[in-house]
Amino acid sequence: MKKIKAKISIIGVGLLGGSLALALKKRGVRELVGWNHRASSRKKAAKLLPVAPSFEKAVEGAEVVLLCSHSGSMTPVLQQMSPLIGKNTLIMDVSSVKGEVVKEAKAIPGMSRHFVPCHPMAGKEKSGPANADPNLYQGKYVFITPLQGNPGPLVQRAVQFWKKVGALPVLVEAKTHDRGVALTSHLPHLLASAMILLYAQNEKNSPFFRKAVGSGFRDFTRIAAGNPTMWRDIVEMNAGEIRSFLSRYRRQLGELERNLKKSKSRYWFSFFEKAREAREGLG
Repeated sequence: MKKIKAKISIIGVGLLGGSLALALKKRGVRELVGWNHRASSRKKAAKLLPVAPSFEKAVEGAEVVLLCSHSGSMTPVLQQMSPLIGKNTLIMDVSSVKGEVVKEAKAIPGMSRHFVPCHPMAGKEKSGPANADPNLYQGKYVFITPLQGNPGPLVQRAVQFWKKVGALPVLVEAKTHDRGVALTSHLPHLLASAMILLYAQNEKNSPFFRKAVGSGFRDFTRIAAGNPTMWRDIVEMNAGEIRSFLSRYRRQLGELERNLKKSKSRYWFSFFEKAREAREGLG
């Protein structure tokens, strides 16, 4: 396998950043450095890759910089690194919300010549570098939402980077991206979190609820174990799109509640049959 000679820097070595580090090492990257803002996190990151002595040293001379910290921290980090990057530096992120990131990045002078916003549809409910997986991105979609003014060759560099770690890059507008993930990722996380809290409230009063937990409930609520800081930022930054689908979901729940008050076997058979068919169509 051909060695990758360019320096690649990963800012925020958690689950996503750590998995990228392992994937890149597996593919022969010779110069790979990481940086976390907290000393305790840098100590954990050092088990996966060399950690730079400072943020500045991590960014200095890098041809590719990957921002793998929380969505809410993108703008301050981009501003901090703006005077440090080289002429040909490619910067990418992995944040789950693109609209706000695109809007704020466009306001930073010259950033469109370097920054290509990205979002890999990959992850686990367990965070941190200890859960990093070199195959995390294998066969997973990565949405690329270019800034207005991104040079075509820069975007293609981003596309080729994700292909090298086994991902499937897809170019899409930021608004389309945020609406899509609001339905398929952000709203489900809210619902799973609300369900596990409802369970916790009732389990306090009756230990029997714990005995009644089956695999379906565990599967449904698994994602509620995600990183609270990350999900706080996501919900705040994509609130409008999430609210739209939450409102429609609430109307569906209202219809279910109304039909529970009646003996309508035909309705319920049709409801479950349509749900089954939709789920089987998902693959």
